[in-house]
Amino acid sequence: MNADLTWLGTADAGWAPVDMPAEVMEDSFVSGDRSGRRLTLRYYTDDDGSMMAKVLVGAGAQGPPGHAHGGSMAALLDETMGGAAWMSGYMVVAAELNVTFKKMLPLGTRCLVRSRVSNATGRKVRTEGVVTDERGTVYSTATGLFITLDREAFGDLSGKVFPRVWRTEEATS
Repeated sequence: MNADLTWLGTADAGWAPVDMPAEVMEDSFVSGDRSGRRLTLRYYTDDDGSMMAKVLVGAGAQGPPGHAHGGSMAALLDETMGGAAWMSGYMVVAAELNVTFKKMLPLGTRCLVRSRVSNATGRKVRTEGVVTDERGTVYSTATGLFITLDREAFGDLSGKVFPRVWRTEEATS
């Protein structure tokens, strides 16, 4: 398990860790499990706002015996694609999530979830993401439609989570 935790905390070349405040993470369905039984993960971003999560899939994420529940993969894609939108300067919530399951994901697998914004028009932000293992085996892919909200919808918290959003808004005003 220690090797897995070291792997989680090691940034790949070109990726920087994303540190979010406790008030966001501690109650998050996806990233708030401190027991390590469901999903243990660490977020990273690169210069273009793409987001990656390194994930350890625990027994608490089980669906079919010995494999991750499809809903756990969908939740990872939802949170990571939304995170990519936020890191690209869009304060969003999910409106639509389309997931294609390619293979069953064995429990205990070290996963990479990579997501990026593919298009933004008006209030609509389209994203795409993929769940793979370290060897590149694809377990699921997704596209998403996220809708931007006004700052007031998130209050002071949005600036604490991703100050980059404020800079992006100010640059386009």
